[in-house]
Order: sequence, then structure tokens, then C-alpha cells
Amino acid sequence: MTKAERLERDIRKLAEMKAHEDELRAQGHRYIAGIDEVGRGPLAGPVYAACVVLPEDWDIPGINDSKKLSAKKREELSEIIKEKAVAYGIGIAGNAEIDDINILEATKNAMKRAIESCNGRLREQKGADAGIDMLLIDAVKLDTGIQTESIIKGDEKSLSIAAASIVAKVARDDYMTEMDEVYPGYDFAGNKGYGTAKHYDGLRSLGYTPIHRRSFLKKFEEEKETGRAAWGGSGNDDKGAGKMAKKKVYAVRKGRTPGIYMTWDDCRAQVDGFAGAEYKSFADPAEAAVYLGIADGAAAEERFPEGVRAYVDGSYDAATERFSCGVVMVRTDAEGNVKTRELNRAFDDAEMAKQRNIAGEIMGAKMAVDFCMRQGIPEVEIYHDYEGVGKWADGLWKANNPMTQAYVRFIEKARTRMKITFVKVTAHAGNKYNEKADKLAKEALGI
Repeated sequence: MTKAERLERDIRKLAEMKAHEDELRAQGHRYIAGIDEVGRGPLAGPVYAACVVLPEDWDIPGINDSKKLSAKKREELSEIIKEKAVAYGIGIAGNAEIDDINILEATKNAMKRAIESCNGRLREQKGADAGIDMLLIDAVKLDTGIQTESIIKGDEKSLSIAAASIVAKVARDDYMTEMDEVYPGYDFAGNKGYGTAKHYDGLRSLGYTPIHRRSFLKKFEEEKETGRAAWGGSGNDDKGAGKMAKKKVYAVRKGRTPGIYMTWDDCRAQVDGFAGAEYKSFADPAEAAVYLGIADGAAAEERFPEGVRAYVDGSYDAATERFSCGVVMVRTDAEGNVKTRELNRAFDDAEMAKQRNIAGEIMGAKMAVDFCMRQGIPEVEIYHDYEGVGKWADGLWKANNPMTQAYVRFIEKARTRMKITFVKVTAHAGNKYNEKADKLAKEALGI
């Protein structure tokens, strides 16, 4: 991937991660904070939480789930976030507190401390009456007296949560690197307190340090020679201490798009609601290929069931401030024969263009539905990579600007004439129709 392509990807991701927070601002929320934690899984050290309020006009790309960024990139972004945020705060719960009340309750305490710190800075900057009025959080239920919205996998979907995850991760990593000098022999600088081979070797030869979590080491105490295996390998999975897990792939033999998928969410999108679906998980991708009948690593044959599918994508050209959509219509007959139709178009609407490629993806969904209605097609599945395309249409997200409101009205009217199903997919995951839709959108803009 070239530097220009990486930048385009990051700009696209920024627009997607800002979209829901822009909707919340349109509802009247002024200080929207994201909160996240790091360090629930290690055998040593505190759990850290960060709470961040970003400015409405944040335009610096690159923020993502902290686990998907390099250490160098996290450090760079953490400094930028702390410098440019409206306010931020960090909260900590130490290993003694974790042992005393359990990791979940200690995590909640760290989060509450981060919120308190962030609110303190916010009031210093904006006045005594200022305060967080919407808190975005990933999965943890937290009673703070602040209106809260839980977003599953929030560090991948919400800009503010992702920013908080970066700040928390860098702060905790810095602490554990310092502890490596205080307590040498455990490789804290390398493993950050997780249960790696070097960490367990240190425990066997040197014993516990004052920062170890005794409640996390009960298995190790029972059998010190095999304790490492019982706790599970060398991973840095922040949510998964104490679990042995191999990386799984998912093979769909019969579904919307047969093939190999790297996540359960992607697999589920292919099999949920599909009559007679056949699929299976494998630790070895080679075994998944055998299950699908793929020879010598060749791509799986796409065996679509009868019906019509639309793959949609959007693009945005910052130089011209125009946006576009690309659509691939895929029609499969009863014998499995496939015909495709490619559609694309560029748009000059300045107001809609503020939503960048999201506007294009919405227009792509509308173009696909228009095509079906003109052709008398009674049912279509629309595959899209921005979550809001389906969420707004299905009434799961509130539409608060003219573009999304018009889109919702359009889908409601179209559904009086035909059946429309939305399927969220992962962008650039290798599906040739997804990739073609993306290419068509760029071609419409001449990029």
C-alpha cells in the first residue's frame, strides 16, 4: 500500500468514526467523551483508563483501535490527542485494588477516576458549569450519572473511544517499561505484564514483585511448572487472560458468499438468516481450504444462492470536495449462473460532501434500490462497509441531518414495494465485488 493509499484509508476511517458523534452533536450534545481501559488481562501492574473529549473539528487522521497501531504510532497520536483534546483524564486502579475487589470492579473505579479527571480539566478550560453530557463506552456498564451509550467494539467504531484507548495504552506501557528497571528479570518492558514465557521464567526464579496480581496467579501457584500453559501463552490480548485460544478462521461452504473469513462477525453476516447455511471454524486455514474443496490455495468458487445482491461503496476527493458511489449488482439464477451490472456516479452537493465517502455509500445504496425498482426486482441484499448505511435504514440509529433523514424516508417508501436487507461487511477484506465497488467509486471521481 502506497503512502497516498494509506492516507486515503485513514481519511476514510476518520469520517466513519466521526459520523455517529456528529449525529450526537446534532441532537444537542456539546461535550461527548469516549472512555476505554487497558490492562485487564496482565498478571502484573495496574489497570489504566482514559477519558477523552475531542474537538468537533478534529481532522487528524490515523486514530484507530490502539491494538491495531504500532507502538511508535500510538505514542505520536497520544501526544497529539492530549495536546489538542478539549479535555482528557487518566484513571488508575492498582494491583492491590484488583486483588481486593476483582478486576471488573477495579476497572470501573479506574474509569470513574478518568471521568472525574477529564471533567476537572473541562471545567478549568470551559468554566464551572461545563461537564461531559454524553459518555461513549465499549461494553462495560458504568453508573456515573452521565448519559451513556454503549458501543460494542467501540474502539474500532468511535473516534473518541479509540482516542481514549490510545492514551490509556501509551500511559500504561510507559509505566510497565519503568517497572522493568525497578524489577528486572520479568521482561515487563517487552510483555507489559502479560503471561509470556520470560515472565513465567522470572516468576519461577525470582518470585513475586509488589506489583503482581496474586488473584491472577492462583493457577501458577497450583502448578508452577505448567502454570504458563494453564494461563495461556504469550499473547497481548487485553481481554483474554486465562484463556487458551488459537486464531480461528471461518469457512462458509454454503451461505451468501462462500469462502474463508477471518472473524466471526464476517462469517455471521454470511450465514445469519440463510436457510441451510453450512460453515465451520478451523485453527488451520489449510484445513478450512480442504473443507471448501479449494485446491492448491486457489480462491474459493463463489457459489451464490438464487437472488440479487448489491455491493456498494463510496469515495471522496478532498481536492475537489466531490463524492461518489460505486455499485455492483449481482444476479444469480436458479442454475447458479451469475450476471453483474456495474454502476457509478459522482456528486457535487457541497452539504452532503461534508460527510465524505459516507455520503457516497448512502447514495450507492439508493442507486441499488432504484435499479431494482426499475427492473421490477422484488428483493435485494445490500452489502456495505459503513455501519450507518444499515443502521439508519433499519431505524437503529437516529437520523439527525437532512442527508440521513432523506435516506431513511427513501428506504421506508421503497420497502412498501420490495424487500431490502442490509449486510455489514469489512472493508477491503478481499471480496472481489466489494473491491470492484470501491474501484468504480474512485473511477467516477477520476482518482
